[in-house]
Amino acid sequence: MRIRMTMAMLVLLGLAGVSAAKDAKAVFKTAEAKHFTGAEGVELTPAFYDYFYAELRSELTKSKLVSEVIGEGEAVDDADAGKSVVITGTVTEYKKGSAVKSALIGFGAGLRSLKMDADVVRRSDKQDLSVFHVHVKVDPRWNEKTMAKFAAQQIAKDMKKEFGEKK
Repeated sequence: MRIRMTMAMLVLLGLAGVSAAKDAKAVFKTAEAKHFTGAEGVELTPAFYDYFYAELRSELTKSKLVSEVIGEGEAVDDADAGKSVVITGTVTEYKKGSAVKSALIGFGAGLRSLKMDADVVRRSDKQDLSVFHVHVKVDPRWNEKTMAKFAAQQIAKDMKKEFGEKK
């Protein structure tokens, strides 16, 4: 009986520690994600940039890195501007890939390739906090929406890694 009670207490203490760690405070008060642009020669549809914008906002919210994700062009209180960031970027390269090569050869051949640079800038003084270089490879049979989701997840993951350590 005592052993069961002791084990139950240890489990409850362990769960309390895990839940306290999950309630960590956000690093930034607000984040404004802007529509990314395409570099010269990048052939992506305008819908991709809309998908990516929506997915980036969603991933930033899920990451718990920011308290609030605001829309493009929305105003922020002057008091919060020091703890607010703006995320902009450019798609630097896109390769369409080949479904035939992917199916016949496999092992990463024929995949779609997307490279982009994302800049994170503090809103108050326009100081560059970080630049992320993202390279995403996806199956050529997947649509642009899926590719946008993977790219947004990668940026959110890189931001969490970069800014989560500086806490």
